[in-house]
Amino acid sequence: MVSSAVRNLAVLATAMILLPLLAGDLWAYEVSLYLTYGIVATGLGLAWGLSGTLSLGHGLYMAISAYLAANVFIVLDGSGLAWPAAFLCALVPMVIAFIIAFGVFRGQTGNATSFSMVTLALALAGGQIAIGWSSVTGGFNGLLGVPPLPGISGIIEQYALVGAATLVVCAGYVWLISAPLGTVWKAVAADERRMQFLGFDTALLKALAFAVSGFCAGLGGVIYAQQQGIVTPDLTGFAFCGSLLVYVAVGGRMSVFGPLVGALVVGLLSSELRDRVDWWELVLALVFIVVVLRFPKGLAGIIPTSAAVTNLSMSVEAPRLKGERSALSCQLQGVSVKMGSVRILNGLNFFAEQGKTTCIIGPNGAGKSSSFNALTGLLPLSGGALSLDGKPIRKATPAALTLAGVSRKFQAPTVFPALTIRENLSLGLWSKRASTVDLLNRRLWQWNSPLLAELKRRFEFLAEDAKLASDLSHGQRQILELSMVLLTEPRLLLLDEPCAGLSQDETFAVIDLAKWIRAKTGMTIVVVEHDMALVEALADTVNVFHQGRFLAKGTIEEVRANDDVRNVYVGGQR
Repeated sequence: MVSSAVRNLAVLATAMILLPLLAGDLWAYEVSLYLTYGIVATGLGLAWGLSGTLSLGHGLYMAISAYLAANVFIVLDGSGLAWPAAFLCALVPMVIAFIIAFGVFRGQTGNATSFSMVTLALALAGGQIAIGWSSVTGGFNGLLGVPPLPGISGIIEQYALVGAATLVVCAGYVWLISAPLGTVWKAVAADERRMQFLGFDTALLKALAFAVSGFCAGLGGVIYAQQQGIVTPDLTGFAFCGSLLVYVAVGGRMSVFGPLVGALVVGLLSSELRDRVDWWELVLALVFIVVVLRFPKGLAGIIPTSAAVTNLSMSVEAPRLKGERSALSCQLQGVSVKMGSVRILNGLNFFAEQGKTTCIIGPNGAGKSSSFNALTGLLPLSGGALSLDGKPIRKATPAALTLAGVSRKFQAPTVFPALTIRENLSLGLWSKRASTVDLLNRRLWQWNSPLLAELKRRFEFLAEDAKLASDLSHGQRQILELSMVLLTEPRLLLLDEPCAGLSQDETFAVIDLAKWIRAKTGMTIVVVEHDMALVEALADTVNVFHQGRFLAKGTIEEVRANDDVRNVYVGGQR
């Protein structure tokens, strides 16, 4: 991916240099205008395409910097201080975007729709403020007479400024997606809950992506204000915000250069059609429909890309986890969970002894997986208490529990299909070891660990670094997810039917791995399972649940001999 992106950057730079020489000043002016829009659209594409954070009112952030820069440029009027002031004006929307996104996403998971609605509402409000605050914004007619930046007086100089800004933005985008942070953003967009259970602060990560998009919008706004000499409330309107979305959708939101391509194609096409065709909007709409249906990845998706960036050798041992590493005990005391009028857990009592393997069995609907959901904060408690090592859990969240040493493997494998095996495994290695700032360092791709080496020895397919997780069988995905979870080095491991869909050989390999990992680390393991062969092979203690309640506990032989358990499984009276 990086090699093709660098090549495309070189092509883009060459085309920018040749355009004014071959096409003249008029084309240079039009291209510079749509490249300015493309810079803003590139930020929108980064947030939407990488982290799944869609803004319906992204023109607001361009407008904020444009109005701010316009007022500053008018006051400074040609002073050399206008250049550092311009940079500061571009930073303001970045800060605002981060605050808004972090405030909306904190405490929420996967609520992209509400965020999009918030951005649209803020853009509409911003437009009303721009119209009403005439002393600062010029009101409905806009702020006029904005001087250009010092040294940027003619069309060619403006074109050179936009071209340089475009290349900087694209190079920054390439750097971000080649860094571990780019992969983390993709994983958050694909399965935010899984990332939280790997210990990542997804609210912070999504807010950072939106802050970067805010900076791109701010940069575009600063350039636009001095380029056009006027700033109007139209930047916050439906038409302009919708145009930005069209640029991204047509060009391709998953591509570095897609939004730029979309802005140039749609912008220049509309400019030509406007003067030649009466119903030019209809023609443009038809073009948009055809492109979206024919090229789901956008026009940039037509361009082939080369291999990913993860071809660095894994030669650096990952840092050791800090803090307490002893096994955790786990207890549920009288836990009740209700969904409407349905009681899922009904005064459930459960205890997993420190350093032991406890298996939970019971008929379907007995509350086995629900007990995991209650413990990890996915189901709110209507009664009872949870504790780890005897310490009450006041407010359980997946990320906080993971950082405390609790890791969970889900019943259905939750891997990231669009990422490679190596990228999936790296997410487990980075969890709890890499800070958010560390995720900008490509050296993290070289991280290895003795546990990862052992996993690759036991399951040879894990060494196929470049293979996509989407190409794996169901059983291999189960093992890949288990490996990701183990790489977080938990103190308490929750396994929800870890061998569902596995072949007999794969099941034996997982059983052997579970025995080995417990013997090596002493961790506490809790397993929900229907496969009695696995239960018999692993369990120190077996707990039986029925209808959301605790039914029985003991060794596998004691449970088999229990009359209550027999009655539940064979349909007797209890």
